[in-house]
Amino acid sequence: MTDDALDPALKAMLKAAAEAPAGPSIRDLPVPEARAAYRERYLIRGIRAPEAPVAMTEHALELPGRVIAARLYRPETAAGGKLPLVIYFHGGGFVVGDPAAYDNQSRRLADRLGALVLTPDYRLAPEHPFPAAVEDAWDVFTLVAGDAAAWGADPAAIGLAGDSAGGCLTLVTALTARDRPNGPQPVAGLALYPVTDFRPNAGKDVSYPSMAAFGRGYFLDTATMDWFCDLLLTGTEDALDPRASPLLWPDVAGTCPIVLVTAGFDPLSDQGDAMADRLAAAGVPVDHLRLPDMIHNFPGYAGLSAGAEAAFARVVDAFGARLLGRTRR
Repeated sequence: MTDDALDPALKAMLKAAAEAPAGPSIRDLPVPEARAAYRERYLIRGIRAPEAPVAMTEHALELPGRVIAARLYRPETAAGGKLPLVIYFHGGGFVVGDPAAYDNQSRRLADRLGALVLTPDYRLAPEHPFPAAVEDAWDVFTLVAGDAAAWGADPAAIGLAGDSAGGCLTLVTALTARDRPNGPQPVAGLALYPVTDFRPNAGKDVSYPSMAAFGRGYFLDTATMDWFCDLLLTGTEDALDPRASPLLWPDVAGTCPIVLVTAGFDPLSDQGDAMADRLAAAGVPVDHLRLPDMIHNFPGYAGLSAGAEAAFARVVDAFGARLLGRTRR
């Protein structure tokens, strides 16, 4: 694939960044500064908030032995009564990212879906290495699904969504629910350009052509992925744990419908494709959206690219069809 297929605005942005970087890579900063830089850059370059008002309230989620913060978004234009609820897990390599960085994106998601969106501030590495984030994701899902009425949510319309690291959490949470058929079940999941296999970054003898082709110069690079991996995993054998690498899940049959999105210029695209293929081969309803002109984290550049903004809308509509059982605007 040549750069001619890349969205023109994203291509120009990447060229400008290569010629005159706006700041150091987050991997070259102390972790607290990396998180602040990621948040600032995401809000500046990322997707804009919708014109319609979306209310936001802050919550403290009481999970077993711990409390984490979360934000709940409710579109003020939504009809009364119980609404679908989407738990959205932010991206950031399990090291950076938070609900504040994703504020505009969460508002846009809530508005376009006409649904509640809950964004948990799950625990991050290196303070909380694997599997802390996985445990938080599962516990948040069971907390919400176990008392949907308390959130004003329709218990039959609880969905999962996330991007990159959050896409991994979406898949792992959906697969965990699949393994526990007597417990709550999500109605659908959205995994945007998910990491599904940590083995290449943990020194295992596994490789993907897209990592070599797009591992430098397309926002997410190999060095940053390795940095994330080093901070997240307590040892290389963690990469073999299906909760870190859901592509290795023993049995995926019976998982809820999944919308899985891969981007043409993303080093993670091949492992995302492999996950979609594995789910489909097991009979899972999969909507695999391949976006050939996009890069990893394209909603984080949708403030600069109309193409990225349109791609995000397409993704949300596909997820809405699964979540709501109907097509949105």
